[in-house]
Amino acid sequence: MLRIILTLIAVIVPFAAVLMAQPLGDPPPCWPPPCIPIDGGLSALIVAGALYGAKRVHGSRNASKRPL
Repeated sequence: MLRIILTLIAVIVPFAAVLMAQPLGDPPPCWPPPCIPIDGGLSALIVAGALYGAKRVHGSRNASKRPL
């Protein structure tokens, strides 16, 4: 029984070391991670939100100036 266990350990240990190694390949797409892309899409959403807020403020000021 001991011989079987030692044989299994001798066969499994080299494969376990390979499985736990990090894969070879390209570096991450940007450095240092985490990469937070602030590009045209997010900028457009921020501008649209600011314009919408300005429109709401302008509309509420005009509504308060109207006589009932």
